Amino acid sequence: MRSVTIAEAERNLAEVLESATREPVRILHQGHDLIVVSAMEFEEAQEHLHKLRVETLLKAMERCSQEAKDNGFAEDMLPGLLSR
Repeated sequence: MRSVTIAEAERNLAEVLESATREPVRILHQGHDLIVVSAMEFEEAQEHLHKLRVETLLKAMERCSQEAKDNGFAEDMLPGLLSR
């Protein structure tokens, strides 16, 4: 298992994460274990971020839809707007 200091991890985050896809990487703070990053955790973190982005996008779309309705926009108006 590879070990890096927290300062090294901050400077070379992409490389540390890439390395973690091959083997766990131990990140040390003041000589003590802080965290171990592994490919599985990285994949889980990516999935979690993706879900958060999708949820954020859906909420934004709902807010836009509600704002359009509140301002008198009707769905049947859309074809005329798009054909311009």
